[in-house]
Order: sequence, then C-alpha cells, then structure tokens
Amino acid sequence: MAARNTSGIPEVEQLKNDDTFRQILELDFENMIPFVISNIRKPGLYSRVYLILNMITLFTLGLLMVYGFFQGWLSWQKLIKHVVAGVVAGSLLVIPVHELFHGLAYRILGAKKIKFGADLQQLIFYVTADRFPINRRDLHFLALLPFAAINLITLVAIVLWVPQMSILLGFFLLAHNLMCIGDFAMVNYVRNEAGEVYSFDEIEKKKSYFYKQETRL
Repeated sequence: MAARNTSGIPEVEQLKNDDTFRQILELDFENMIPFVISNIRKPGLYSRVYLILNMITLFTLGLLMVYGFFQGWLSWQKLIKHVVAGVVAGSLLVIPVHELFHGLAYRILGAKKIKFGADLQQLIFYVTADRFPINRRDLHFLALLPFAAINLITLVAIVLWVPQMSILLGFFLLAHNLMCIGDFAMVNYVRNEAGEVYSFDEIEKKKSYFYKQETRL
C-alpha cells in the first residue's frame, strides 16, 4: 500500500472503516460503458467541454476541406485516404500512447503497482494502480493528461505540416478526442459531486471505489 499521509489523502483502510467517510460509488470494470454513457450525458462542465471541443474540431475540418478543394491542394482521393488514415490512427494506433500517458500520470502521483489492461468485449482499455487512493485533483490530472498531451503534440504537428497533413492530423485529433469519452465522463462525475472525492481501484476485484467525507455539524 502506498503511503499518502504526507499529501493528506486518506489510506484505503481509513476510507473503508472510518465512519467519517461514505462510499458513494462502487464501479465494476465490467459496467464501465453504462457509467460512461450516463455521466457524459449529465449536465456538467466536462460534458459540455467534451461536446463543444468535438463540434469545433468537426466544424473546423469541414471548413478546411472546403478551403482545400477551392485551393486545389485537396482531391477526393486524397481526402478519403487521409480521413481513413486519421480515424484509424486516432482510434486504434494511438491507444498504447494514450494509456502510457495514464501510466505516466500514475507514476508522477507516486503509484508503484501500475497495471495496464483491456476489456475487449466492451472495447475499453485502462490503466490502474492497486489500492492507490487519489483525490479529486489527482483524478483530473490522471484522466486528462493523455487528452492534453496528445492534443498539444497534434496541434504542433498540424501547424508544422499545413496544409499537406492537416486533414489527416485533424481527423486523428477528432477520433482520439471522441475516444476520450471515458476520461471526460469520469471527471464529469467527480465534478458534479460537491466536496472532496477520493477514489481507489482494487485490481483483483476489478472495481473502483469512490468516497466522500461526511460533513459533521
């Protein structure tokens, strides 16, 4: 068990046994899709950010394609090739990189027992750290680091290779951001909970637990 007392984050046993903490969610890894769909639909800051960013990206790509046809540097053959390549890269090939960023976030936070996994029936991939409690701020960092890092790298690449690779990289960005739906659903869930939230995973049980500290008068 990782010692987190210096950061003020309760230990797992304290969260479980101290009656000042209340469990608000027990999430089975096998039920991740219903959780994601439910929480990305709930009104909240991150569900709105997720929707708006993807709409802006799609709209920008539409304008870029029209501009490319008028300027003559884009043809239908090139468009189809770049769209397919961008979507495949952004939804499949980027997965190892995305998960490595999650692992890096866990490592930065101090986790030691980090495990990479997948549930191919749900088509989900995940990184977890066994019995490593985190707070709200940690969870935001953990969930959104891959989104932020890959967006930054891709935007730099788009600037460097405009217009030759802009369509391919743009669809790569759109596909990857759409695949970040689980990360945004998670932070949207936590954001909608008032007060501090603590969370940890138990790898053997394939479950995540969320706790809040009770306010006592």
